[in-house]
Amino acid sequence: MLNVSLRQLRYFVALAETASFSKAARRVGVGQSTLSGAIQEMETELGIRLAERSGRRFELTAEGALLAARAAEILAEIEDLPALLARAGRPLTSRLRLGVIPSVAPFLLPRALPSIRAAFPELRISVREGLSRSLIADIRTGELDAAIIALPFSAGGLAVEPFWRDRFFVGVNSRHRLAGRGEIAAEDLAEERVLLLEPGHCLRDQVLSLTGATFAHEGGDLKAMSLMTLVQMAANDLGVTFLPEIAVAAGIAEGAPLTLIPCRGERSSRELALIWRERASRGHEYRLLARHLRELCEAHFGRAGGRFEAAE
Repeated sequence: MLNVSLRQLRYFVALAETASFSKAARRVGVGQSTLSGAIQEMETELGIRLAERSGRRFELTAEGALLAARAAEILAEIEDLPALLARAGRPLTSRLRLGVIPSVAPFLLPRALPSIRAAFPELRISVREGLSRSLIADIRTGELDAAIIALPFSAGGLAVEPFWRDRFFVGVNSRHRLAGRGEIAAEDLAEERVLLLEPGHCLRDQVLSLTGATFAHEGGDLKAMSLMTLVQMAANDLGVTFLPEIAVAAGIAEGAPLTLIPCRGERSSRELALIWRERASRGHEYRLLARHLRELCEAHFGRAGGRFEAAE
């Protein structure tokens, strides 16, 4: 019978994630020799080498990488057991650690959090904002239970429940030559200076992917980490930008001299979705939460229907 303990798995996952024996030991609260010895015992028990060590250098073997991924899933499922037992058939009554991407969080959460608390008063919810790749990694290791991201995005091995189609609008200064358009296509911006979020933000990749466009005059030395910064840049006629409907409907451009024009085309939107581990015991609860978010968006972010003209 295989004799590998949960303690050894925790040590090994910490080592795989930090790529450092000293950092892994600090994370799990033991001495470096204790951690190293436990992993060596596990290698002996399994009869395979999990890591290559050379001085301070460390690298997982192919077998070690496979074990690290599976061990993270096992530990996450075990961590979920107390909530499963405490829930006893009552959905969304325990803890929920929720991740949200930056292009959604400030626009959805002000309405979603009060609504979720009212609908599920026993739910203890905490929120972490982060980029999609970081949130997905945290779900896989069990540090988060679920996350709100935007599709398209690669989320292999995770359950995905879309709840809202989020259209794109083009934001231009109210005196811009395009401000009188009823709708606009990406190709109409070929000669414009297009302002996008910095690389790493999924919204940037989605705009480029969904529109199928490459912009010859992208921002250049103009850098933005938030949609609010893009609004101010476009309002001051430094270029044109793309904004998601959820931000527009929440009033991101209120008071700015900015005209917001619906994008034209079949690929002029993204999908907001709730994601979680495929094997999570609370999958039916997360689907219930996604349904609640869908109803909330229908009530508060209904189709804008045409152009938005922000106040001067």
